[in-house]
Amino acid sequence: VDSFFNFGIYFAVKDAIGAPFSWSPKVSFIARFMTAFASVIAITKDLPDIEGDKAYNIKTFATKVGVDKIAKGASACLLLNYVHAIATGVLSKAGTFNPIAMIGGHAVLATMLLARFRELDSSSMRSIKTYYKHIWDLFYLEYILYTL
Repeated sequence: VDSFFNFGIYFAVKDAIGAPFSWSPKVSFIARFMTAFASVIAITKDLPDIEGDKAYNIKTFATKVGVDKIAKGASACLLLNYVHAIATGVLSKAGTFNPIAMIGGHAVLATMLLARFRELDSSSMRSIKTYYKHIWDLFYLEYILYTL
């Protein structure tokens, strides 16, 4: 959802200044990457409150599937997203993307993701909340890469 909002702003600004719109490689990449990321956030959003949901018998994806499976699936999806970003940087025509951001930056963020996933203790609410917060940290760090 967030990526569609960003795309909407981009399109509205282009329209407001009379600039023609086209699907540039950068816009296409950002739309794909952030849509996948936003999907992971939507799936993991109930992890920090799983104890409360269980206590009040609230059926959520997290209570049905469990922290371990959701964290593994979310981390796998994000890792594939980073692999896609790195491959895009490697395979794109020279000058399309900044290789430092696309290849190096995404490799660093993927490494951070794997490190945080390895630290996750699914029986500890503090650890679960830290893992979820880290997903958001990675999401916002992505915006820094876009400026490079």
